[in-house]
Amino acid sequence: MQIQFSWGATRFVILIGTIAIKIARLRPFRGLQRLLEHWINGEVKERLLTFAENPFLAGIRYIFSGIIANRNERRLWQEFPRRFLIPTLYSFGPLINIQKRGEKISQEELDASHPFQGFLEGMPPKLIADMTRATNFCRYKGRICLVDYGNDEALAFFLLPQPSDATLTLVNMARN
Repeated sequence: MQIQFSWGATRFVILIGTIAIKIARLRPFRGLQRLLEHWINGEVKERLLTFAENPFLAGIRYIFSGIIANRNERRLWQEFPRRFLIPTLYSFGPLINIQKRGEKISQEELDASHPFQGFLEGMPPKLIADMTRATNFCRYKGRICLVDYGNDEALAFFLLPQPSDATLTLVNMARN
């Protein structure tokens, strides 16, 4: 059995067989480094406001963004499991999520068979950027699924009333 290690902006990922283990990264030193960079560039307030209106809360959200992402994925999967989300099997608090693992897809595959192409127009611009990158998707049980759905924008969007999975499937079948 092959074990692979990877990391994103907010979490370490261990890929083992058919599962992915997402471990939240705490980023206090990276947060201080970024704060210094933005202070030198005179962009501290502008950058902090992308995380929250209160600068203190923005700093906290940045440092604990891996924990927030794990919590969001667990919540979204538990409350609103959808066919286009990769299943979150277990959560050990907000520190570790265990998900099913799919096969990597190319950008061309995602562009041709995006699981919710029709919803992209209604999404916030920051979310559209995440929802159009193949690295955030995989092929699971023959369909393209979203792997990384822990950001606040995804949580807010997918908690809105959405068409049922049956409607999504019919839309995708009509496109193919």
